[in-house]
Amino acid sequence: MVKVTGPQFSITALGKFGKVLVYSVWKGIQYVRMLVTPTNPQSGAQGDRRVMLGGLGRSAKYCQVDKVFTNFAKVVTPAGQSWISYYVNYIMKTYFFNEGAYNGLYTEFIDHPSAGDYSAQAVALGLVTFTLPYKQMDFDFLCGFQLYCLAKYSTDQYLLDNTKFNAAPYTKALADWLLADIELMVADFTV
Repeated sequence: MVKVTGPQFSITALGKFGKVLVYSVWKGIQYVRMLVTPTNPQSGAQGDRRVMLGGLGRSAKYCQVDKVFTNFAKVVTPAGQSWISYYVNYIMKTYFFNEGAYNGLYTEFIDHPSAGDYSAQAVALGLVTFTLPYKQMDFDFLCGFQLYCLAKYSTDQYLLDNTKFNAAPYTKALADWLLADIELMVADFTV
């Protein structure tokens, strides 16, 4: 409800009017704006994007600051951006631009000979599968897939500029990674 006060020769209104307008004062200036009620649609498409973003964000959770992996990642990150935001942005634009692309990288992970090793290392780190009940895509963001995305990002950065991530295991083709390579990357998160 709008509260109207009328001191001598002026009128002030504060509050909601008819679920359409909002009267307010900001820094002593009166203003009127439309009432905006935020929504959370929880549509299938929105769920898909949230699973992709949430899974990528969680994958970087155990990469400690000022360790080998994060130092490599900071070198490739543009000025004014955190390495995590650059990593998420890179994977979203390169591999997760739609559900089909996500499913393609997911299938690449599932078909990888060391997929079980990625999953075991992810569980040992404390990563958990991420999903939302209102997503429409076929696959959850498995904990092993989270590690695979970090490996994909790091090997891609080496391929783009072989002076970046220029150390084992990142210089090795991702298709050829074995348990020892995954363990080496995980060690780089904390060493």
